[in-house]
Amino acid sequence: MPGRWPLLLGYGYVLGLLVTTLILRLQAALFSALSLDAALQWWPSIVVFGCLILGVLKFQRSGWTVTNSAPRRPPLSVQPAWWQRLLIALLLVLLSIRLLGLALEVWWLPLYPWDAWTTWAVRAQIWAHSQTLVPFVGPETWLAEPSGQSHSILAWRYPPAVSLIAAWPALAFGDWNETVANLPWIGCALALALGLYGQARLWGVSPLTGLLFVWLLLSLPMLGTHVALAGYADLWLATSLGLSFFALMHWTQRGDWRQVLLAILLALGCALIKREGLVWMLLLLAIIPAARLGRGWLLLTPTTAIAAALAIWLAGGIQLSLPMLGQIVLGPDRLQLPGIGTFELQSNGSWEPVIRYLFINNNWHLLPLLVPIAWVAATILLARDMGGPALRAGLLWTTMALFAVYLLFFWTSASQWAERGSSINRILLHLAPALMFWVLTIWYTATADRENGNQPADA
Repeated sequence: MPGRWPLLLGYGYVLGLLVTTLILRLQAALFSALSLDAALQWWPSIVVFGCLILGVLKFQRSGWTVTNSAPRRPPLSVQPAWWQRLLIALLLVLLSIRLLGLALEVWWLPLYPWDAWTTWAVRAQIWAHSQTLVPFVGPETWLAEPSGQSHSILAWRYPPAVSLIAAWPALAFGDWNETVANLPWIGCALALALGLYGQARLWGVSPLTGLLFVWLLLSLPMLGTHVALAGYADLWLATSLGLSFFALMHWTQRGDWRQVLLAILLALGCALIKREGLVWMLLLLAIIPAARLGRGWLLLTPTTAIAAALAIWLAGGIQLSLPMLGQIVLGPDRLQLPGIGTFELQSNGSWEPVIRYLFINNNWHLLPLLVPIAWVAATILLARDMGGPALRAGLLWTTMALFAVYLLFFWTSASQWAERGSSINRILLHLAPALMFWVLTIWYTATADRENGNQPADA
């Protein structure tokens, strides 16, 4: 199966580290429940994954395989031309230089990002030194606590997963070391590249096209910045969201249950990484039923959503209290969502900073141009009944995600983040891998005959 090993390595790395954070939290919970004064250990996750690998190998030797009911495209025997092999070699050299340069930046630079200093690395360093998950609480609680057994930071409510990803290699190292703690970030970039290439090959594109889109993604200046300045959580959220979207697109196209399982696990991983991840998780899960809708129902969905929003606005808003979740407020002047926050709604955004950061500052290369072109092309292909359910699902998700960004930066107080440039590039980074794969699927749908004619048997 083309792309199998890159897919397994890329997805395995990200899922493995996310599960590792859960194992660390499980250790801490068990120690607390049993009143044990024991230190967090790095090796239990190695034992768990080792047992899983041995179990899989045992089942394979006994003849057991995981089957997929979806039909496969038969492999083609056409080998790439000499000029294609030359371009493939050139892209591999460029990608190797890119990743090597980023790896050296991670190795040489001290801990630099502001968010790492104030949130992610602070918790990781304290947990690595104490070898226990010291609780982080709000400032008022911390000031009122006489024992001094807790700590406080401004973003104390944020999920602990990224801090645990940094703390785990430090626990294995035996002491806090900034370089060691930052190493998972270069692995995250490599996993994203492998996952994109593996899913692209599985989609049916040639090795040359797959590597070209990997290069388009890894060459994005903003993505490279978040790798080189290791310590931000946004790279992990972008990777988890992207890998989930890749898998979900495959499921919508071919019905492979393994892909939808990967998509759901990584969508849940988005919520483990950052509070914004909950929004992206909900949008991802929303396209699972939408993928089964026909063209007419797909057009009816946004129309119904607009009509419902208008009705809520005319009614003065609604309030719902959900058990274990909290209060949901949808109103003409306020939006409140459990686990995400409260936003005052008012039209106060400006296109000037958006245009500046997307097109003038060269943060995103060709991506701001490719996405609207792909959106128009997808609409035309949908009108011609081409592309199948994946085209409908991808177009719906892209439209919803970009609308969510528009709503955030043009209708809430977050517009100041766009003007200052403090968050707009981070939010767009979350979407970048998914958007790049979506552009690839539109490209493939529009040029399917040529791609099929150039696809080799093995790559």
